[in-house]
Amino acid sequence: FGVAKSTDDQLNTFLKLTLPDHNFTSGQFLSGIDSKSMQANGDLFEIAKLVRKSDELKYLVLTVPAPFLMAALQKHKDAGEVNKALDSYLRLYGHQGYSLDFIEPTQKEDPSGLFASLKAMVRDKNYHPDNQKTKTAKIRKEKFEEVSELLSGLEYWQFRFRLWLSRKFNYIREEVAFYFGYTWSILRPMAFELNQRLVDAGILTGNHDIFFLKSDEIEECIAALESGKPMEKYLSIVAERINHREACKRHHPPGTLPSYASKVDGISFKETQRKNDENSNEMLGFPVSSGVITAKASVVTGPSEFDKMEPGTILVSPLTTPAWTQLFAHAVGLVTDIGSILAHGSIVAREYGIPAVLGVGNGTVRIKHGQTITIDGDAGTVIIHEDE
Repeated sequence: FGVAKSTDDQLNTFLKLTLPDHNFTSGQFLSGIDSKSMQANGDLFEIAKLVRKSDELKYLVLTVPAPFLMAALQKHKDAGEVNKALDSYLRLYGHQGYSLDFIEPTQKEDPSGLFASLKAMVRDKNYHPDNQKTKTAKIRKEKFEEVSELLSGLEYWQFRFRLWLSRKFNYIREEVAFYFGYTWSILRPMAFELNQRLVDAGILTGNHDIFFLKSDEIEECIAALESGKPMEKYLSIVAERINHREACKRHHPPGTLPSYASKVDGISFKETQRKNDENSNEMLGFPVSSGVITAKASVVTGPSEFDKMEPGTILVSPLTTPAWTQLFAHAVGLVTDIGSILAHGSIVAREYGIPAVLGVGNGTVRIKHGQTITIDGDAGTVIIHEDE
């Protein structure tokens, strides 16, 4: 992640210093990376095509609420091929989490977000992922040819080298994010099994209590479990930590960690969000994907709200992970509370050729669902319009 950020910074700096009169950004050249996230979107589209073949299945998918759709498909007599494709999809991509919090379920555990995206693909008969690839490839080629005409000699080859490095490590960054998610699908079942044994022994009470214990505390609980000795002290400790977590959700986190958060001298942390005036209708964030768009906002704060994503709107979310990728297929822009040039959202936004501004801080609070906003992916601004 650090190397990817460094190579991107180098490319951006080179473009600004060498071609200061042109509005080039690294993001204009970094699309076309065939990541697992993009492959997942293509595979989901293939499932949507299977559904479209049957009027009965199409009606079922569009009318049954996302949380109940898996069970409905498994019971339907004509859904054998679709169910087989879904099983294959979840085996390959189901380990992805909707957030980076270990307590949250994976896509396989809770596929409701996936089905919300499938519904949108089935509903929009004009949608095809190749349309977006063609569009972004054309833009990338035009920008590359423009730079090639402006630079020559050593400067041209410096650009080519920096671009090669940046594209290489952007790809690696996305691959790491995808495979890193496997830890969720491996460790969560183990955690739940241990949690249940501790509940049976009266050491814990809730289904997720183990996520609120530290390593040494878990070891103490295991020792008590093995010895058969009663231990109730963690019942109140866990309850207090659960309440504390809920209270923390109401606080806005800082834009970056302070320097003293690192034990290594000289290490500093990059900002992941800007601080904006809460009384202003203009918000500043990080420009990560070029373009300007004015449209209504779909404010989606988590997988339970994936069905709120309306085609042709700007997706506004706290952040995105690979499990969110399918929503991009129906978005015309992206705004997130947290993130910058190498966040998952910026990479996928460039692949879809949509403007994106990340790290505005509190966009999901300031922007109302259905409200009209304008985002500038070159300037890094978001303007909130007062709808009449």
